[in-house]
Amino acid sequence: MPQTVIVSFKAPAELVDRIDDLVKTGLFRNRSEALRHALVLLVNKYGGGVGEGEAGERGGRGFAKAAGGDFQAHY
Repeated sequence: MPQTVIVSFKAPAELVDRIDDLVKTGLFRNRSEALRHALVLLVNKYGGGVGEGEAGERGGRGFAKAAGGDFQAHY
């Protein structure tokens, strides 16, 4: 099972408010899920060599590496 790591960082309040809005609309279950999704998009865009990881804190939704090397969210 992939290991999950806690990452803390500072972000502008307006950005966090916008993430919270996405959660309120039901697009994401919580901030963590929204941020994991954003990180996968970032890694895919810039070609980082990150291995497969689990997205859900409770073993829920996850990410898998696609044949083309991109990560895909499994919802």
